[in-house]
Amino acid sequence: MKLVFLGTSELAAQALSALQRSAHQVSLVVTQPDRGAGRGRKPAPPPVKTEALSLGLPVTQPESVNTRVFRALIREHDPDVLVVAAFGQFLRPLLLAIPPKGCLNVHASILPRHRGASPINAAILAGDEEVGVSIMKMDEGMDTGPVGLVGRLPANPEETAGELHDRLAVLGGELIVQALDRLDSGTLEFVAQDEDKATHAPKLSKQDGLVQFDCDVVQTRRQIRGLSPWPGCYGDLETKQGVKRVILGTVEAEDRSFAAEPGEVLAADGTGLRVACRRGVLVIKELKPAGKRKMSVADFLNGTTVEVGARFKGARNE
Repeated sequence: MKLVFLGTSELAAQALSALQRSAHQVSLVVTQPDRGAGRGRKPAPPPVKTEALSLGLPVTQPESVNTRVFRALIREHDPDVLVVAAFGQFLRPLLLAIPPKGCLNVHASILPRHRGASPINAAILAGDEEVGVSIMKMDEGMDTGPVGLVGRLPANPEETAGELHDRLAVLGGELIVQALDRLDSGTLEFVAQDEDKATHAPKLSKQDGLVQFDCDVVQTRRQIRGLSPWPGCYGDLETKQGVKRVILGTVEAEDRSFAAEPGEVLAADGTGLRVACRRGVLVIKELKPAGKRKMSVADFLNGTTVEVGARFKGARNE
């Protein structure tokens, strides 16, 4: 089948690569405009653009796909189907109505669970025991369309959102090719989502990374894994050298009782920073001070003094 592909992220780039290796024809790749990245905010191409150019595919980067001009461009390509994966723009009904076989979306959750912009993060934050990818036929709602294919994987209680993303990206590429094969042969059946089971995963912001200690240590650890690598889980730590903002890296959990307030440092040595949660203790093994590289707590303490009783200021426990 002939298709137009819309995507932006690395997950979408994996799907595009899988489609290019399939029997289906990608006639056009649509992605977001180059955006500022890094310290200098120099414009950088999204992963899908880089992948498309390496595959020799034509690329367009509209500020909005919901314009008359863009719809005319899609009609010129005359696709059988649109394929959308982690694109970042909402498709309006006039665009959805163009391809005769509809628009398929690669969504990184087991729908109707975790509809929205951050399903991978949400799965870790919720402690899901099973994760996956759904191939959905798009309608006017936000990830509300009927589902044609679902792939499932066991969750790994140690992995970060970045690591889970990489696993689901591979699965998503495999599933979208299978879905198009079945759509072409007339054997792909769509099933309506159960609205009573729907949950939502809204777009994350930097503020979501403010570390939470006023909860069970298991949930604090999920927050750190679920927000890695972005936006990163951070807090402002009291030290003898002043308050220092740190992004938390590798952490462990200890199930023990103590007499301290959430966010208070119980111990600081080469084995880690032990910080009180509402229930249990978070053991920070690695962290990244603002403007510096990621390092072990042992290395951090070589140049910084953290006393027992110091606190993470501004954390979600005050």
